Amino acid sequence: MAEHSTELRNGHKRTTVKLQAGESVALCRCFQSKEFPFCDGTHKTLDSDAGPVIVQAPKPEEIK
Repeated sequence: MAEHSTELRNGHKRTTVKLQAGESVALCRCFQSKEFPFCDGTHKTLDSDAGPVIVQAPKPEEIK
């Protein structure tokens, strides 16, 4: 399961997400998700065209 941590660096928040091989996650781009940094679908209720960014970690055998 994806793990994340957030730290303050030079006055700015930095979030790091660690994925396992073969795992994918949807990351929030509307900044309204109650599960931030992960998407919970809140963007669908907003007057916006923002949607999540999908990040996939390939399995070792998929890497060429």
